[in-house]
Amino acid sequence: MPAPTVPASPPLNRILARALQFAFRALFFGPFRLSVTGAQNLAHDGPVLFASNHQSLLDGPLLFALLGPDAAFVVTSSWADRPVMRRIARLIPILATDPARPMSIKAMARRIAAGQSCVIFPEGRITSTGALMKIYPGTAWLVDQADVPVIPIHIDGLEFSTLSRRKRGFPRRLFPRIRVTIGPARRIALPPDLKGKARRSHAALMVSDMMEAQRSTAIDRFATLPETLAETRRRYGAAQPALTDPTGTTLNHGRLTLAADVLARRLTPLLQTDPTIGLLLPTAAGVPAVLLALWRIGVTPAMLNPTLGPGPMLTCLATAQVKTVLTSRAMVEQAKRAPLIESLAAAGHRILYTEDIRAAVSLPDKLGAALSARFGPARRGETTATRDTPAVILFTSGTEGAPKGVVLSHGNLLANIAQLRARTDINASDRIFTALPVFHSFGLTAGILLPLTVGAEVVAYPSPLHYRIIPEVAYFHHPTILFGTDSFLSGWGRRANDYDFASLRAAIAGAEPIKLATRDLWSRRFGVRILEGYGATETGPVLSLNTPQLSRDGTVGRLLPGIETRLSPVAGIDDAFRLSVRGGNVMQGYIRTDNPGVIQPPEDGWYDTGDAVSIDTEGFLTIRGRIKRFAKVGGEMVSLAAVEGLTERTWPDLQAAAIALPDPRKGNRVILVVAHSAGPPPTLAALRSRAKAEGLAEIMLPTRLETVAKLPLLASGKPDYPALTALFQTP
Repeated sequence: MPAPTVPASPPLNRILARALQFAFRALFFGPFRLSVTGAQNLAHDGPVLFASNHQSLLDGPLLFALLGPDAAFVVTSSWADRPVMRRIARLIPILATDPARPMSIKAMARRIAAGQSCVIFPEGRITSTGALMKIYPGTAWLVDQADVPVIPIHIDGLEFSTLSRRKRGFPRRLFPRIRVTIGPARRIALPPDLKGKARRSHAALMVSDMMEAQRSTAIDRFATLPETLAETRRRYGAAQPALTDPTGTTLNHGRLTLAADVLARRLTPLLQTDPTIGLLLPTAAGVPAVLLALWRIGVTPAMLNPTLGPGPMLTCLATAQVKTVLTSRAMVEQAKRAPLIESLAAAGHRILYTEDIRAAVSLPDKLGAALSARFGPARRGETTATRDTPAVILFTSGTEGAPKGVVLSHGNLLANIAQLRARTDINASDRIFTALPVFHSFGLTAGILLPLTVGAEVVAYPSPLHYRIIPEVAYFHHPTILFGTDSFLSGWGRRANDYDFASLRAAIAGAEPIKLATRDLWSRRFGVRILEGYGATETGPVLSLNTPQLSRDGTVGRLLPGIETRLSPVAGIDDAFRLSVRGGNVMQGYIRTDNPGVIQPPEDGWYDTGDAVSIDTEGFLTIRGRIKRFAKVGGEMVSLAAVEGLTERTWPDLQAAAIALPDPRKGNRVILVVAHSAGPPPTLAALRSRAKAEGLAEIMLPTRLETVAKLPLLASGKPDYPALTALFQTP
């Protein structure tokens, strides 16, 4: 069958179409204040597919204003049959698809091949969250069959339109400001051996990747975090709830801005000679105000772990060249950290207390901050920052040696936030509960900064170890999203009433593998899916994440958009590769104890995660274990993580950690440490029986099994492997 030709429009209709395009352009560039990035990408040779996200009923007119009558618009047959659409079709090419008739899509593909450029909305519906919805395989199949370049388009702002389908938290406006970001043309090439449903699914996955990458690029347009949060306040309004905590502190975005301005005025004279300051604060509503204040006056916060002893704490301070520490008397008293503070003061560090700073705030400070927030963006003492300006210094956990300072710039954090927003549907209608510490990158970026930038309210709790209290706090505040680790989720879930977490739509977890028992507990008792992710402090932290749309148990999801990977073979480990990554979210570099204050960037931008991973054909990442957590037993490589997995399957309710100790005969011997306090004790015989039933090799079994009342844990919830190694090290 010859390819159909594209019929020419009657001259009068074409004149009327151009007039309509001009009217739409006047509307969108006028009252809607439309701005377009990447307009040069609209120029193309031959037919193309324009693939756009779908924010409102105004998306079609908006794209017509930019593209004109030369591009046809693809709609479903139910829309094409409406009287208004039949009238519009006299001026604008409308192509109708019928989901019940696959041949209609084939006919459309032939028309595109004949030279007709088309506009498609791969999601098939208007978003209800502001984020991307699922990609329909039929639309993706059209992209595959058309075999023409695809130009991705991202529309931002029309989710606030009166013609959108937004949820609670999105203020409606008659003329919201619109930004359109147009990406370069690209082709989607599928493996030739894929057929049928597998080919359509893979095509949908590739279209989804393209749309997510375009959304991430469009979102990541600001230079600093204060600029980003100022835009959040403008979009959602000063009255939009921002933060609350159990002390009764409640901040909306207006009060958050005001508090940050007041603090900046008080901190400016105190920190004139301090480029970096140590922050020793709990997860609370006031922490973002402190961070904003420091960023405005050009001071980089070094986030300190209050559970550290004086020795490691002084090492961290010396590494980051910190002279002043800002803390809270309430936290010092409640956490019983007075001896630590005394040690820091005795070592010559200046200690500032938030209570003293608040008490020193004067009426002129408050009035000046209010006037500045109302009439001008500039604030006294504020310095000019860029994307390359250090935003925070975090410290590695020290599980594999002395803690290193990890320098994350504003650009690193903003890139990771944009990547997360492109992948997830967290939005302004959500209420986020986080008890993760802010000195941990997961707690800082995902638990605090991400929700604030999307307009979601954050419920902050100071300690994840209050297992009985946290379910009650969740019951009172009704969060929709919860952040945690396996250890914390397990502890909270076991002590909760079945109704305490009933408001959740998802729990997002990282930092350590999620055990089957934890996943089953939350699914069975609360009806909540645990979405597992993966990352590192050095990457902002998130690298990959499962989502409700794309999730595979046993994996840590697919890599976020904008992240390059390099896979290197690992000797002795089959079907696994050493993972290195590069992207905008990768740190500026390390600060090490042997060269304090000096940032050592990763070579050529590549960060070696030190993890052995496998990636399936759909891009789902499975962590095989830390390469440093493989023991060489009799010449064979044994994954300590696999030993822990076998233990979990044998005793789902027990916590366990495997360590490797030197052995003069075999190279290493594996010691399994199990937390046990009641009931029949775990035995090597039971572990051996389970391994035999699963067909596992004898080498997978530990040399000996030790029990303790409680595993030592780091503040992130991970087992403290150095402490366990020291405990069972043979003299």
